[in-house]
Amino acid sequence: MNNLNYGVIGNCRSAALVSKTGSIDWCCLPDFDSPSVFAKILDTEKGGYFAFEVGDEYAISQRYFHRTNILCTEYRSPGGAFEVIDFMPRYKTGEKDYFTPAEIYRYIRLLSGAPSFRVIYQPRLYYARDEVDHVVEDNYIRTYSRENPTNSLFLYT
Repeated sequence: MNNLNYGVIGNCRSAALVSKTGSIDWCCLPDFDSPSVFAKILDTEKGGYFAFEVGDEYAISQRYFHRTNILCTEYRSPGGAFEVIDFMPRYKTGEKDYFTPAEIYRYIRLLSGAPSFRVIYQPRLYYARDEVDHVVEDNYIRTYSRENPTNSLFLYT
């Protein structure tokens, strides 16, 4: 592990590590002590990750929105720019109560031009021990464990 330059997003139930290039390289869901769904930080080949692949001409920077745990990764090139805004929601439901769903939001926002990128979505369930299958539906992808099909992850668009 030569590079530990990561941003953290979380909601007091779980958290994810987002690399300086915008790749989610570590996350356990639904809780902190649950098995990992992304673990590239431990195994770059089998660990799984969720990334945006861009060419070498892109300059990439990160920042948090002021006084929040919302991370913004900005990608800029001569041909265009976009940003990815990452967070895990936490809703106040009462004076001291919160709803913390096991969800990660990745909002892609066009800033200028016509940027070119590729989305790589490779979750690896149960510490990358389980083989996974993907089912593509109209507005989501369901990733599930072959060993335990109820162990699922959904990517909505």
